[in-house]
Amino acid sequence: MDHTPNRTQISVVVPVYFSEGTLLALSDRIHKCLLRITFGFELILVDDGSQDQSWQLIQLLSNSSTHVKGIKLSRNFGQHYAISAGCRAAKGEWVVVMDADLQDRPEEIEVLYQKALEGFPVVLASRKDRKDDFGKILSSRLFFRLLSWLTGSKFDPQVGNFGIYHRRVIQEFNRMQEPVRIFSVMIHWMGFPTAKIPVQHEARPEGKSRYTFRKRLNLALEIVLAYSDKPIRLMVKAGILLSFLSVLFGLITLIRYFLGEITVSGYSSLIISIAFFSGVLIAMLGVVGLYIGKIFESVKNRPLYVIDQTTDSEMEIDQIIEYPFNSEAVATKSL
Repeated sequence: MDHTPNRTQISVVVPVYFSEGTLLALSDRIHKCLLRITFGFELILVDDGSQDQSWQLIQLLSNSSTHVKGIKLSRNFGQHYAISAGCRAAKGEWVVVMDADLQDRPEEIEVLYQKALEGFPVVLASRKDRKDDFGKILSSRLFFRLLSWLTGSKFDPQVGNFGIYHRRVIQEFNRMQEPVRIFSVMIHWMGFPTAKIPVQHEARPEGKSRYTFRKRLNLALEIVLAYSDKPIRLMVKAGILLSFLSVLFGLITLIRYFLGEITVSGYSSLIISIAFFSGVLIAMLGVVGLYIGKIFESVKNRPLYVIDQTTDSEMEIDQIIEYPFNSEAVATKSL
């Protein structure tokens, strides 16, 4: 056990959204686990605009333990933005990122930490026996297979955000300024030596996931647009192929005309061709429009998130907020 005073060895970052039913148990289990490793740890709970009693419980936990720190975002920005806020506030040599629903077992932190000490700056938890519903597991596998194909990198559907990361990795993550934040994909892109260890995945103790199918679909679209240009490349290839087929069709039609096989122009074939190519062009323009929309969002230069308040007046808020595409950090004081 690390007994070094005034040193934060491990920071645990937890995005919180409608988690009033699990916060007390989560905090208790994390405290018990980390006290076996070091006295120097902090638990950073980031309330991502919850409308239940989550923030009140975070304040209660912070008042009862010096290890607990809370950050409240002004509205629901999204899980990965809450993770970004927590990572910018973390002071630990190692940073653990996990969910608040207790499907990620706090007891696995010790196993992750011991593996990290072998020399791995990134250690990911691999959920071999996921306790999610069949639809979520299937959609996750299909999405990661599609993402692997689009980006040319292999992604494991058994791996989420749960893992332990060295401070250097988190510092590099904090330097990445793109407005579309997908924590696991950004960590994967860095390419640091990574280890994976199997962990036990628990069923959700209560309630249902706030990640609806619609939200997962929107997240998938965000990732594809932010981290892959393959859709545009596919449009170019499709355009070349359609042009080739059009020329071929034109030559065949011309030959049939000179052979006397065509006496009357076909109305149906003309309408079908116009409708088909119009649909293809509109779809292509739509994809280009989505990419342009992402550029438009980026050039606004808005902050990634806005902090409403914190439980720790000494928390270094000036290190938390950073604007995309701007090298200067912008200080935002708690209200």
